[in-house]
Amino acid sequence: MLTALKSSTEEVFETMVFKPLVETPGAPGDGSGGTHVVAAVAFAGHRCGMVTFTSSLTAAKAITGAMLGMPEGDLAGEVPDAIGEVANMIAGTFRNKLAAVEPASAISVPAVTIGSDFHTQYGSHVRRAICPFEMDGLPVAVELILTGE
Repeated sequence: MLTALKSSTEEVFETMVFKPLVETPGAPGDGSGGTHVVAAVAFAGHRCGMVTFTSSLTAAKAITGAMLGMPEGDLAGEVPDAIGEVANMIAGTFRNKLAAVEPASAISVPAVTIGSDFHTQYGSHVRRAICPFEMDGLPVAVELILTGE
């Protein structure tokens, strides 16, 4: 599943953000300091869980500018929509890859959180795996959260 998630993330960045990702070893930064953007897309069906995309606000602006072909200084509120769409495309591509080998799942609309000094906690029944990347030296991460069996 992680291979499918990683390749889905790389495909979305190559085709929609027009920037390559480099997989980085270890865990991404601890999320402290500065403003961060987290976009989450839930899925349900054969499997239930969530795909999240996390970046700093700086990285989110770079991604948005690259997607829209706009200088970052000209952005005026497009970041939540753009990062939500990145998460949606990653989750959709991931879902399609899984649907080739198992029953399909439905996905939700993306939810985007922008802020600082926050973290997300899950119950003990949740399994998580974080896949860290860098885009132009900026850390980003995609996470797979699975509930149930």
